[in-house]
Amino acid sequence: MPPKRKAISTNGELNSITTKKTRTTKKTQKTSKDQKSFDKVCQNWFNKYKDQDNTNIIGPDGCQTFFSDIDVSLESIFPILIAWKMNCSRMGYITMEEWNHGMKESNIDSESKLKKELNSLEKLVEKDESLFKKIYLYTFPYAKSEGQKSMQTEVAVALWQILLVNRYPIVQSFIQFIEEKKPVKVINKDQWASLLDFCKSIPEDLSGYDAVSSWPVLFDEFVEWKKKSL
Repeated sequence: MPPKRKAISTNGELNSITTKKTRTTKKTQKTSKDQKSFDKVCQNWFNKYKDQDNTNIIGPDGCQTFFSDIDVSLESIFPILIAWKMNCSRMGYITMEEWNHGMKESNIDSESKLKKELNSLEKLVEKDESLFKKIYLYTFPYAKSEGQKSMQTEVAVALWQILLVNRYPIVQSFIQFIEEKKPVKVINKDQWASLLDFCKSIPEDLSGYDAVSSWPVLFDEFVEWKKKSL
């Protein structure tokens, strides 16, 4: 015998389907409303610091006020973490697009949420070498002179003080070498990246350093200078 056809839905089944659709619609409307509210809060927050001449960007003065309002020192790692989180392309500036990207990605719409996120990220960076390396390498294009391929040594030294000194003590000697001997006026991308590898692989007594290896010449000069004081 041919299979029986499925009976037409009862009124109860139809009502159930209608109820589910209504709930889904209300949920969607609520989500949309929450998103609009979130976007408005973030926009108003951005507007508080935006540049008067270019309203799509927060300039150096606005950034300084922003960091001050959230109790962030310019000499700490936090401004770099904020920039990395927002994927900022230029030190001292935050575009509206970068601001919205960073805030939405972490669902941040208040100072308290931002502070909590930064504290969590700082602890994670301290433990996760891979994440720290990503942030360290990101810092070079972010902080180098606009339109240039290199970074001023003064900027590099300031950033090494923040990022590396407490993590790798040998960096203090490297900074001393840079400031006293002045072997270079700028730091290029290879030198910036190589310093982290150098810190991770060469102990403070410089044992194991091989000048024949493909280290930048700057490091050969540093090792030669440092060995005279050992």
